[in-house]
Amino acid sequence: MSAQLEMCFYADGVDPDTAALLDLMDGDPIHARDREAVIDAIRAAVRPDGTVCSNDWRGLIPQWVYSRVIGATVHALINRKILRATGEWEISDDTIGKNSGKPVRRYTW
Repeated sequence: MSAQLEMCFYADGVDPDTAALLDLMDGDPIHARDREAVIDAIRAAVRPDGTVCSNDWRGLIPQWVYSRVIGATVHALINRKILRATGEWEISDDTIGKNSGKPVRRYTW
């Protein structure tokens, strides 16, 4: 998938099937501790100007967190309007997830 096409996909949001799966994972009580750790990491990463992006919180999430819960938790925070897209983008520094160099949204908390 090209970077331009990928940006359009994310700008429009996820498809309904993916959204439903993310919502199910968000509500799974087995992962409550993982979600709490992700939310704590995001809160701790908020900059003085109130903005945050995945580059800021990625290194603060404990390694024991189930990786798929991270995206589901971020998705839930966006749906609940706790994280709001600023319309600005940054370049990802995520070399482990192989997203380095790709655009990532900046949010306000």
